[in-house]
Amino acid sequence: MLAAALTGMLFAAGPAGARRVVVERIIARVNANIVTQRQYERELEKLRAKLAEKYSGDELEKQLREQSRNQLRDLIDEDLMVQKAKDLDINVDAEVVKKLDEIRKSFGFATQEDLQNTVEKQGQIWEDFVDGFKRQLLMREVIGREVGRTIIVSREDARKYFEQHKDQFAHAPGVHLAEILILTEKHPLDASQRADASLAEVKAGQRWEDVVKKYSDDPGDQRDGDIGFMEEGTLASGIAQAIAKVDSGETTSVIPTKQGFLILKVLERRSAGPAKFEEVDQQVEEFLYDQKMQPALRKYLQELRKQSYIYIASGYIDTGAEPYAETGSTKTGQ
Repeated sequence: MLAAALTGMLFAAGPAGARRVVVERIIARVNANIVTQRQYERELEKLRAKLAEKYSGDELEKQLREQSRNQLRDLIDEDLMVQKAKDLDINVDAEVVKKLDEIRKSFGFATQEDLQNTVEKQGQIWEDFVDGFKRQLLMREVIGREVGRTIIVSREDARKYFEQHKDQFAHAPGVHLAEILILTEKHPLDASQRADASLAEVKAGQRWEDVVKKYSDDPGDQRDGDIGFMEEGTLASGIAQAIAKVDSGETTSVIPTKQGFLILKVLERRSAGPAKFEEVDQQVEEFLYDQKMQPALRKYLQELRKQSYIYIASGYIDTGAEPYAETGSTKTGQ
């Protein structure tokens, strides 16, 4: 969640011979909270790293300029929602612990301390790493309680939209898979033997779900190893070859990977073609829900702004304000 940060520091000059003091520049105040230049630049670096996976050169810079336009707005939005979560007395501490434990298990660490050491070796601050998850969970709860509950998508609306946009929900060719993953890092001495044993139990007629629960190191084991639908052409060549002649309901042999050993079960094969509403009704409803969510969330955040004190430093823009000011703006809602 945390990328390498740029410092973005200003150095305050003191009396001759005195030690220089590092002072972070404040670029926004959101009620009692502040947004620093270092936070802002850290988010820019994360965005740049994400965009660099698709773009390079001038196109990368163009995409960065366009997509970073709302960077400060998004940071202010986060603060507003996290503060609202406190007002609503929302507590997600138990969920944070659960999420961190899921991450620990997925990477095969024996203890939480092992996970923390790995995070810190990567140059990240553990407290910031944990706080990032907490903020995301708090925002999710606020959005669900304050905005999501107001959005209603009827089955009639979903069916009407589907009938008018059938091509949008046509079947793509592909395969629905479930997996058993044995991580070498977690089982350095017997990963291969565990993989063979799990395959043997499946072949002997043991329930797939039970074998997944017993052997798999993948976080997907909470969903019976289900890793979803994979469109044709998106799988690595080795995986595609392994499942090429496997029928629905059958499993592959043990597949060696860089992380360990993999066994795949083909849940369904799907050819390209039109879908029936009953096959994609949930997908249609989620699509319409998301369409309604964005404007509703923006309206809610604008209301939070009206109830808040927000200051923006000169040279920065909060594109979420109504209307936003480009320099040294102060906005009060009371």
